[in-house]
Amino acid sequence: MSAQERRWCLFTSAGDKNAIRVWLDGAPERRWDLVIAYYGDSDQEFSAISQASRYAFRIKGGKFQNLKKLVEQDPKLLDKYSLIWVCDDDIRMSAAQIDEAFAITEFFEFWIAQPAFLQEGKISHPAVTLFEANDWDFRLVNFVESTAPIFRRDRLIQFLDVFDGSLTGWGIDYWYMNFFGANEFARFAVIDKVQVINPHDQEKGGREINRLEPTVLRKAAWAVVKERHGLVEYPAKVFAYCKIAGSCRLSSN
Repeated sequence: MSAQERRWCLFTSAGDKNAIRVWLDGAPERRWDLVIAYYGDSDQEFSAISQASRYAFRIKGGKFQNLKKLVEQDPKLLDKYSLIWVCDDDIRMSAAQIDEAFAITEFFEFWIAQPAFLQEGKISHPAVTLFEANDWDFRLVNFVESTAPIFRRDRLIQFLDVFDGSLTGWGIDYWYMNFFGANEFARFAVIDKVQVINPHDQEKGGREINRLEPTVLRKAAWAVVKERHGLVEYPAKVFAYCKIAGSCRLSSN
C-alpha cells in the first residue's frame, strides 16, 4: 500500500531505546504511516528512524504534549487518517499485530481502544488491561491506558483541543476518559485478540519519562488539573466480553 493510501497513523515519542525496528520488521507493505517525535540525542538514530517515517522531528516532551504541538504547527497533518495510535516507543509488538489492532478498532468504530498487555510486562491497571486466557476477542471497558491508546481521529482532535499540555503523562488517560464519558458510552475497548508487552522499567534502564519530569511533579500536575476540571479517578471495569463474530456477554461486575 502506498503512503498516499494509508489511512492509519502510528505516532510515538521516541528515545534511543525504542522498539520501532521491531514494529517495522516484515512490514514492507504496511497499512499505516509512522510519525515520530524524537527526544533522544543521537543524530545517527534520528536519521535512521526518519527514513522509516512519514514525518519525524526533534523535540523534548511527553507524547501527548509533542502531538499537540505538532497538530498546532500543522493542523491538517492528521486529516487523511481515520485512526491515530498514540503509542509508547518501547511496546513490543509486530507489524501484523499493529495492522490487526487498527483493523479491529476501525471495524467496530471504537472511540479509543488498546491491545491487551501480557503478564510478562508491566501491568498498571490489571482489572482491564491484563490479558487472560479466554475465548473472547475484546472487552468493552470504561478505561483505556495512555500507554498505547488508538484514537478515532475526530475524538483525538477533540481531546487535544482541551488538553493544555500541562501533563507529561500521569493522569492523561483519566482526563480523556472523563472527557468522553467512558462510564456512560460503550465505545472503548481492550483488544484481547492482540496481546503485546509493555516492558518493565528495569529492562529499559529506568523510565525515560522520569528524565523529562520526576514522578512527584507529574503527580502534582495531575492533582492541579483534576481539581481544575472536576475530573475523577473512577475504578476501571469491564462492561462486556465480546467476540468479533458479534456475540457479547455482560460483565457481572
